[in-house]
Amino acid sequence: MKNKFLALLISSAFLFTACGDSSSASADPSTEESSSSVEDGDDSSSSEKDAKSSSSKKGDKSSSSEKSSEKSSSSEKSSDKSSSSAKEDSKSSSSVSEDKSSSSESPKSSSSETPESSSTEVSSSSVVTPEGARAAKLTDLQKNYELKLFDQTVYLSTGSKQGVLALRIPDELWVVTYTDFAGGVVSFKKDKAGLQYSETDAVKKIIGKMDAGFKISFVVKEADNADEDDTVLYSVDGGDYSEAIKASVAVQKGKVSKAEAIQKKIYECADGDSTRTFKFFDSSYIYETSIDGQVVNWNAGRYDIQRSTLLMIPIYYVGSSRTMFTYSVGTDDAITAYNGEKLNCTVEEVEYEYENAKDFVGEWVATKDGIDWTFTLNADGTSKLEAVEGSKKVEYKAGTWEVYGYYMVMDYNTLLRTGSTTSTYGQLQTGTVDRETGKISGFSFIHHDKDTPRIPYSFEAPEYDD
Repeated sequence: MKNKFLALLISSAFLFTACGDSSSASADPSTEESSSSVEDGDDSSSSEKDAKSSSSKKGDKSSSSEKSSEKSSSSEKSSDKSSSSAKEDSKSSSSVSEDKSSSSESPKSSSSETPESSSTEVSSSSVVTPEGARAAKLTDLQKNYELKLFDQTVYLSTGSKQGVLALRIPDELWVVTYTDFAGGVVSFKKDKAGLQYSETDAVKKIIGKMDAGFKISFVVKEADNADEDDTVLYSVDGGDYSEAIKASVAVQKGKVSKAEAIQKKIYECADGDSTRTFKFFDSSYIYETSIDGQVVNWNAGRYDIQRSTLLMIPIYYVGSSRTMFTYSVGTDDAITAYNGEKLNCTVEEVEYEYENAKDFVGEWVATKDGIDWTFTLNADGTSKLEAVEGSKKVEYKAGTWEVYGYYMVMDYNTLLRTGSTTSTYGQLQTGTVDRETGKISGFSFIHHDKDTPRIPYSFEAPEYDD
């Protein structure tokens, strides 16, 4: 059995914003366009140079960032879920305060153990494919394209093509979402996307469409000759198809430009009396801020590196969190925040093999302190945790789950009691494998959820009377 270290749980996520800055919260725009090299796979059909405000005149250039996305859930007693407070990560936030109070807003969408789109994703059956074309896959797309959206020039980036897609207006706008790209369709909607932007005329036209949401459909028209490239076409909200123009994006010197460079790595960064830890798995991450060895902030979600910018979309957290976080990762292993503050980090490879989410699908049981627990993890990404003491139900939490590397992350949207923890994560360790069934006998889940009754740290497969 693997000797695993302890993963710690806390009750709040750090806050990020770009308010008050005179430019967008991305990497320094003065360096974004200048380099001697270009990202792989981006033929120089179009450049982001001279496209800072697309086709509209700039308005007020004061920077803005989307408001915090607050966690909430329904309770079996029809009460709102209140979040706990924790120390605010002042090094990663600015003037917007973090609301730790309970909220009646809908809970932030969480993913299942397999990649999937947000709930706003549009069915591929609603998209009419042009004659001679087929629905695009992410692997069909180049890393960067120039598109026309609502009369504005916008750049689409696909990064490592693992589901994080971004729209960009240089110096003005980031819109980032996570999608399964089913049927070649990606949707962008305000409550399902990360936003950072400046108040310009071009940006206002894009943001104005975000409340209702819009979709972009991509198709591929294969070339007649083998020596010619296929053509990628796109349609906005079911409109006419246009050709997506491949764009060249300069790689910033001294900065990591590909997500694969940080995959399966842990960055531990000193920051005064605290330590920030970034754990990067294949396409998911876990972030922790700890003081004296105790985690005081955490969040987990999806990440990518696009245009030399680390984009992190938090999906699991407690309390409130920004809809996205941006950093740059240096080739010297430093991580730099949007405001230019540099963190010097030590880097090591992840210590353990990834766990397979399929191994945990099923019903698991445990008994602790006279309480019987049933933990159900479904293949569709939903979960249910129940506990009874005699005939009395003493705990109930239902929601979603995923496996990130060798961690399980969970989000709850239905709770037995107001004030219970809304999200949790813990390190996994599988038990022995049954030779006959090929299934694991159980697993350990090393967490620090402080709710009572305390969730057991290990579960086993139930025994059945055949």
